[in-house]
Amino acid sequence: RRQVERWTQRIGQLRVAQRDQLVEQWSALPLGEKLGGCPLPSAPAAVMVSLDGGRLQIHDRCTAPPAEEISEAPTAEPLLAEDRESRSSYWRESKIGCLATLQSQVHEVDPVPQIPRQFLDPPRIVKLSREICGNVPQDDGKSEVPTASERVQTDQAAQSPQVRVRTVVATKRPYAALGVMLAAAAWQRGFAAAARKAFLGDGAEVNWTIWRSHFWDYTPILDFIHAISRVFQAALAGRKFVEGWPVYCRWAQWLWSGQVSQIIAQLEQRCAELGPPARDDPTTAPRKVVHEALTYLRNHQQFMNYAEYRRLGLPITTSLMESTVKQISRRVKGTEKFWSEAGAEAMLQLRADYLSDTEPMTAFWAKWQRSATGQRQYAASS
Repeated sequence: RRQVERWTQRIGQLRVAQRDQLVEQWSALPLGEKLGGCPLPSAPAAVMVSLDGGRLQIHDRCTAPPAEEISEAPTAEPLLAEDRESRSSYWRESKIGCLATLQSQVHEVDPVPQIPRQFLDPPRIVKLSREICGNVPQDDGKSEVPTASERVQTDQAAQSPQVRVRTVVATKRPYAALGVMLAAAAWQRGFAAAARKAFLGDGAEVNWTIWRSHFWDYTPILDFIHAISRVFQAALAGRKFVEGWPVYCRWAQWLWSGQVSQIIAQLEQRCAELGPPARDDPTTAPRKVVHEALTYLRNHQQFMNYAEYRRLGLPITTSLMESTVKQISRRVKGTEKFWSEAGAEAMLQLRADYLSDTEPMTAFWAKWQRSATGQRQYAASS
């Protein structure tokens, strides 16, 4: 077992070194070559880049300072609230990125003008919104759900963009480092030459900082699931479910069609009715929920033209990214799993390699075989 652990960490560290070498090579390129991308036989038609955070526990007995010192240690990036709290424990954030080529079509008009029925199903949207936003009202059983005949158009939905080849990037380093890794990986795969490029993220500001820094020529898209969860929470705030459900259905269709300005106008009116939030309001206070939803939509309005994104054959959800985070977490996250800093970085890299359709480990082992001398290497005794 110990031998397997040592070999795993060694191979992971070699892969981290190779990744860092690629980043250094990309960073040293002239701007023109960075924008041109790595020359490939054929350019992909459509591509997407996305990122998110996962969780894992770090307990480095050799190098980690005590928890009380960690909470005050300077970092290279601003910490989110949950990260500041977790500095007193072992939980830390892993940074994960996903790059994929897509198979999709460009349409003359929006191929799916009516919102799919899964977003108009009370139990499903309640569960979805609770996972994203936390506390939301339960269905009281009196909401009027559109009948099958009213929703028949939604069953004619065009096929969503299909993922062809995925590359995964994962690190324990700051988000700024992840942004450079993603940019280098996108260059290596020739994404710059793609005709249609999408950058997807949730509402975290760090996503859009990376977009502005490295992917400014990509179409920025706010994850539709996060957006509709906010809309649902605001529609139900201060209302009984039977009263708020029709409001949500109307707003959901507007959101699906990219008519966010109409939702903002009604949220502004709702804010005027409820009054401004107080500092000591609980997170579930209706006026606070509505105010936060209004701020959220205002800040991300430019990233929510979903009808146009569907017309261009671009994805509007981060479902691939969410799935990738879960696949990473299956290996590194657990209440009884603890990692050193070096071990976590090595394992995150190996897990990302395992999940990548580009099969980087195949090239790694081929290079390993070519460089093999047939002699054992021993470390000096300490």
